[in-house]
Amino acid sequence: MSDNNERRQRQRIMVDQAGHQDFRLECDGQACAVRDVSLEGFSMHAATPPDAREPFAFRLEYGQSAAAVTGRARVVNYVSGAGGSRGVAGCSIVGLDADGAHQLAEWLSEHVEAVAAVPLTHAEALEIIAGPSRV
Repeated sequence: MSDNNERRQRQRIMVDQAGHQDFRLECDGQACAVRDVSLEGFSMHAATPPDAREPFAFRLEYGQSAAAVTGRARVVNYVSGAGGSRGVAGCSIVGLDADGAHQLAEWLSEHVEAVAAVPLTHAEALEIIAGPSRV
């Protein structure tokens, strides 16, 4: 794992804002608290560093949608929490099943539209999520 590997090219969208958890994540069948999501990966809260040797199966759900995005991801970075609190694991998506890329883009754009401080069109939200990372 290295900090350089975790760098995403697309904008990260914070999804654990103000106590709202519209995105739900499972990794190898275990519920995980997702922190942010991009078209290329996600980060999740983890008490200990997850195994970074092998990709793992994940399932991401959004809002009330019956659909799910599934695929495989790899842990590429872990930052320990201060004072022994849980840390954050950065994960890179290595493969998506079926139409996962399209579904993920739609969900992220919907989320951006919903939480934006100013009104956005769907096209503007898509441009934000496809744009370069500012983090």
